[in-house]
This record gives sequence, structure tokens and C-alpha cells, in this order.
Amino acid sequence: MTLLSRLVPVLLLLPLAACGGAPDGVRPLSAAASTLNDNTLKLARATLANGDVASARDLYAQAEKRDPGNLEAQMGVGDCDLLLGDGEKARLEYAASAKRFPKALEPLLALGRVDLTQRHIKDGEAHYRQGRALAPLDPRPLLGLGAADDLQGRHEEAQAYYRMALAMKPDDMGARNDLGLSLALSGHPRQAINVLLDIAGAANAPPQARQNLALAYGLDGNAAAAESILEAEHANRTVVQNDLDYYRFLRSRMPAGGGS
Repeated sequence: MTLLSRLVPVLLLLPLAACGGAPDGVRPLSAAASTLNDNTLKLARATLANGDVASARDLYAQAEKRDPGNLEAQMGVGDCDLLLGDGEKARLEYAASAKRFPKALEPLLALGRVDLTQRHIKDGEAHYRQGRALAPLDPRPLLGLGAADDLQGRHEEAQAYYRMALAMKPDDMGARNDLGLSLALSGHPRQAINVLLDIAGAANAPPQARQNLALAYGLDGNAAAAESILEAEHANRTVVQNDLDYYRFLRSRMPAGGGS
């Protein structure tokens, strides 16, 4: 369990926005081909949601081959490559999407995500700043910039970005989750608990929210509460114990007076 492993999934696979028309030079599909591609993309989404990443990638690739001007198809291939562990293939797909769709935010967010997973943090910041300039009212680039700051230990700066995102979209659970994690890791577990309790029980909360709440409880010294959450999340007792040991280790490294 590392800061990187906790932060990056919150940014991963952000939902695609509806893309505009085909780029210049790309011939629009016929009505029949468009319907076929819509069905292929629908099946790809369902297949990915069911956890069959390799088959979903094949379906997205079919859709991309049929319609090179389809942003969702190209991004879907990249997302699947990233889930399959091939960050470089994903980067190429995302970079091609960014070039083909210069006004689309999603490829920039995806490139930033790959940058952070590969620890190219400055490159990630650059992509998120591009995204922020492109879509100043969208909170998602702010979450990326916050994650980049958190990964560099600049927690106060990160929290400022998360709060800016929440000012734009107060019900953004991803922003609340990121803020809670950042507060916990910066020595303010009680504040983190207050933030995370609001979302951890929600049906549509990020999957990391309950794990981060357990971390916050552990850092606050409430091992029983942390253990209760972990046991509900993991059937494997060894995993639970490893997490509890990790929380104790982090707590031992917190500065005196921490736990606010």
C-alpha cells in the first residue's frame, strides 16, 4: 500500500464526455455503420464493467478501426491497455486522441494519469494544466493537480486544489475522497474522518473511500474502527493485518501533535 497506489486509482478511468463531430479528414459513418458501432461500444462498456478487460479492448479496437474519428473508441483502447498494465501503449493511444481531438479534455486527463502512475509528475502537471486551461469550469484537472502535489508531499497545496474542485462541484465524491486522503496523510486524521464519513457509506462512493476511512481511523489511533472497516472489505485476514500494521507504521512517523 503506497501513496501512489491510493491516489492514482481515484483519477483512473474518468467517464468520457460526449465527443463532437468527426475530426477533419475523417469520413462520417453511414447510418447502418454508425448503429453497428454504437452497439459495439455499448457491448464494450458492459464487457469492461464485468471485468473482462481483454475482450473489452478487442471491442473498442473494432469500433476504432471502423470509425477512426470516434473519441470513446480510441480512449477505450487506451483505458484497457492501462488496466492490462501496458502504460506505454495507453500513452500512445491517449496522445493520438489528444492530437486528433485538440479540444477534448479526456485525453489530457488520461495522459496526466499515466504520467503519475509512471512517476513523471512534472509531465502530469503539465497535462493537467493544459486541461485546466481548456476547461476552466471542470473540476477534474484540479484533482489531477492535487494528486501531483500530494505525491510530492505538498499536501496543503493539494488540499487547496481539492477545495477548489469542491467549490465548483460540492457533491463531487472523488474530490471529497482525495481531500480526505490528503488530510489523513498530512497528519490530520480526525479532519479526514469527518470528510470521509460523509461519503464512505454512499452507494456511488469511490471504492477507495472506505479504505481511506480505515486509514484515517488507523492514523487517529482507532485500530478497532479501522479493523471493522477492513474486515468488511477483505475476506483475507492477512490482508487486514498487513493494512493495520501499515497504519501503525505511518502513525509512528507522524509528527508530535498530529491527529488533529
